[in-house]
Amino acid sequence: MESADAVMYQLLESVGDTPIVSGLTILVLFTLIQNFILFRKLRALLRGGDGKSLEGTIKKLGERVESIEAHAKEMTLILKEADERLGRSVQGISVKRFDPFQNAGGQQSFATAILSENGDGVVISGIHARDGVRVYAKEVKKFASERELSEEEKTAIREVQESLEKN
Repeated sequence: MESADAVMYQLLESVGDTPIVSGLTILVLFTLIQNFILFRKLRALLRGGDGKSLEGTIKKLGERVESIEAHAKEMTLILKEADERLGRSVQGISVKRFDPFQNAGGQQSFATAILSENGDGVVISGIHARDGVRVYAKEVKKFASERELSEEEKTAIREVQESLEKN
């Protein structure tokens, strides 16, 4: 067997007479060397730095993306449910103190609105008189009540509504 140098020498000597063939031969050799280098780099890339294949790495990354997407969907549902529950919880309270009778003082009577973000809840009124205290509760839906409201109760509900609109 001849050595690679001898083969190259004979090849170059045989084509040395024609410059076009010589140029093409050099170009082919250069291309073969580049192809060999690229093949080695590709094989190293596919093998990975720690012996894992590129395909396996891509597969694992795909599984992680699917897991993250599933987690994001789950968190979206949880946040939506929490937002709905929060909308039903007490978000605003307003207390209006007043004197129901002209001759009574001290503003011992009150109207308190306790409402959710949606305007649902209750307005509680306590009327203080000399002979006792009367307490009334009226259901509120969407900042309104089916029962007739006093001016103080309407004011308490309006204050809660205005404070909720600011937030």
